[in-house]
Amino acid sequence: MEDHLAWRTHDTADELGYRYQSERVSELRPRWQALWLLRQGYTRKTVVHLVGIHPRTLRDWIAWYNLGGCEEVARHRLGAGNGPPCRLTYEQLDELAAWAAFGALNTYEDARQWVADTWQVDYSYDGIRTLLNRIGIHPRVPRPLAVQADLDAQEAWKKGGCVRHCVRTRRRALRG
Repeated sequence: MEDHLAWRTHDTADELGYRYQSERVSELRPRWQALWLLRQGYTRKTVVHLVGIHPRTLRDWIAWYNLGGCEEVARHRLGAGNGPPCRLTYEQLDELAAWAAFGALNTYEDARQWVADTWQVDYSYDGIRTLLNRIGIHPRVPRPLAVQADLDAQEAWKKGGCVRHCVRTRRRALRG
């Protein structure tokens, strides 16, 4: 990776300053600010301090700029498809969604095992969780139940009656 900047003639300090001032994407603004400051003659150490980035980050931005100018710097975005492609096809994802809608998905482990058995595609627990969250599928996990829970009292409360609580409250009120 080259460590010097090969400025393009049309990327003047004014042009980079305009990009920095008018950028609406928060991820790109610091990049334009750093390049603008470098173009004005600030040292890399000063730019790292002013922008609040790691020196390695600045070196990456410089390498991207040298590779393809501002277009290449803007192309690198978090969550913009820079990761590996999905290991399942669109048809498989649709089938997985249908399987989950059917109610067969109780845990992430169930989904991981089903995908492995059905299509011989292995995912880790975190991998299948990320995949399912990305496509909007969430396992139906029951809420935890306290050991001391009184299911009859809960059902009575759901139906509009809270016998125990009401009786206790009346007794306390009568005592005074």
